[in-house]
Amino acid sequence: MFRSRIPSHSLCEVRWWSAHCAWRNVVNIFRILFLLNVGLFTLASCKSGASTPTSEESLTSEQSQVYSDLLERFGRLNFAYLANRTFSFDLSSVAKDAPCLHDLQFEEARKSGSVVHLLTSNVLRGRSIPLVGVQEESEILKQRDAKKTTQSTKSKTDGSIAPIDLGILALSEVIFDKTHHYAVLRYVFLCGSRCNSGAVIVLEKVGSQWAPTRRACSATMNQDQPRPVD
Repeated sequence: MFRSRIPSHSLCEVRWWSAHCAWRNVVNIFRILFLLNVGLFTLASCKSGASTPTSEESLTSEQSQVYSDLLERFGRLNFAYLANRTFSFDLSSVAKDAPCLHDLQFEEARKSGSVVHLLTSNVLRGRSIPLVGVQEESEILKQRDAKKTTQSTKSKTDGSIAPIDLGILALSEVIFDKTHHYAVLRYVFLCGSRCNSGAVIVLEKVGSQWAPTRRACSATMNQDQPRPVD
């Protein structure tokens, strides 16, 4: 029986073409995996960069009173501005066995981070405290950094000590317990881009006013990120 023979050069061409196709398949697989990784990274970046939405609803009368009563208590402290936007507050950042939360049960989740509110002049009760937005706040902190360097140099030369200026006060969202007899929030004083101090505070409804309790809670100072970036 007659058998046709494939020329040797044709066999080489077939082998070369098979290897070439296999290599192209490998390249395509790596290309697809690369594009998938880029897509997942972009999606994660978008999620992490998403800002906390500002509530279109005004503060409730109860929330507004908590802020107003607290500002009245802070009236003697030397701060110059109030941030016009609250920041989210996660109670899980406070230890579950913290004395300040002992026996308190909260009406919702331990987190108040789905929305933040704008603070208006209503919470000031006539006090002349400028409300500042994000851009103004950034500029003020930069100016304070420069001023602090100058004051530090001056104090070293003449021995004078500048009075403590707490800077900008920023307040978190308020979390109420189930009875609405207690309210918990975090406050932060921003005295520079890397100068800050704050604490978690528990307030109790005493008569018609909210007053700070003696419940000991966590305090912070000079943190890299003193409040959540919303």
